[in-house]
Amino acid sequence: MPDSCAFCGSIEPLTREHVFGQWVSKIGLDLSPVRHQAGPLNGLPRDMGEQPPYRQTVKKFCAACNNGWMSQLETAAQRVLTPLILGESGAIEPEDQALIAMWAQKTTLTAMLLFSKEQQKAGYGLPQSEYLAFYDGRERMQPLEASRFWVGRYDGTAGFAAVDVTPLTVRIPGVPEPDLPQGYAMTIVLGELIVHGLRFTTPALEVDVAMDLGMPQLWPSRVSVSWPAGQPCTEAAFRRFAAGEMLRSTVEYVELRPWTGATELSRSVVVDGNVKLPALCGKHFLYYPISLAEEAFRGIFNAFTMACECQTAYLIQTESDGAHCKAAGTADWISEMYEDLPGDEVLIRDQVGDFVCKRLPAEAMTVAI
Repeated sequence: MPDSCAFCGSIEPLTREHVFGQWVSKIGLDLSPVRHQAGPLNGLPRDMGEQPPYRQTVKKFCAACNNGWMSQLETAAQRVLTPLILGESGAIEPEDQALIAMWAQKTTLTAMLLFSKEQQKAGYGLPQSEYLAFYDGRERMQPLEASRFWVGRYDGTAGFAAVDVTPLTVRIPGVPEPDLPQGYAMTIVLGELIVHGLRFTTPALEVDVAMDLGMPQLWPSRVSVSWPAGQPCTEAAFRRFAAGEMLRSTVEYVELRPWTGATELSRSVVVDGNVKLPALCGKHFLYYPISLAEEAFRGIFNAFTMACECQTAYLIQTESDGAHCKAAGTADWISEMYEDLPGDEVLIRDQVGDFVCKRLPAEAMTVAI
């Protein structure tokens, strides 16, 4: 059976669509080749090689969608987004705000189709119902219902671009986490522009939300929005930002949290005085002293670097609910991230041997950096 169009379901021949519209590569951004990656949140990303940016495509849409309403949306978005991407300050008028939010959601849905069929079968990507609902509402020229969007400035490495999605759940104390996520955070970085969105896939659970960085809400909004405004998202804070950790429910006793099934590894276990932690590669394990886990229970947190047999380096940080992998990549890159962290380096000596880590100051765990 032939593949069908991700949006309308047509079985007409499929065409290629750029994740970022072709216009993005023609507005003056740096086009030096960069490494492209795509993959699950709690696994090593799929390395897609080094290539010029903004050229990635997916073959998932029929010609009627690709050359019709999708093309029209990109043309309209180019006018509004180009000055923001290039860092030109100004105002975003109400008539353009829905357009930016719709473009961000369409770009997110397109990017999630970069996952392989195997990864999608394993639960990565977004539900088909999101694509069908987006298609059904395309003529309204606005994002899906129960969506919120914020807009701000990205202050990080030049040439970095990303589309990031984190599944979320709405949590109430004493109620178990659901088997499936109830929404997702989406983040797009292009040049100096960052767009952050939140979509409740279970609309009945939609709650009011505030943004920690004070970025203005783009949608829904009925007033002109200044850009840039609020605190910029730095490179160091991007991971937390994209994970939705800077969105706060304004409803008492209700929280938004990343869905454990997508963002957390299997539980660690204690083996011979060490904590055994699964590596992101899914093949190997990392080991660190149990004393670090005991300190985390007392509110003392540490960061350290490790590498698995795949020669992938990891930056690990202990938190109150366990150890979390903050980044994975080359040894040099992970070492630089570790060196940039605040705190004093300490040497732990126990029956297992010597272990070096960095004790993090309390404020590093509670504020955006």
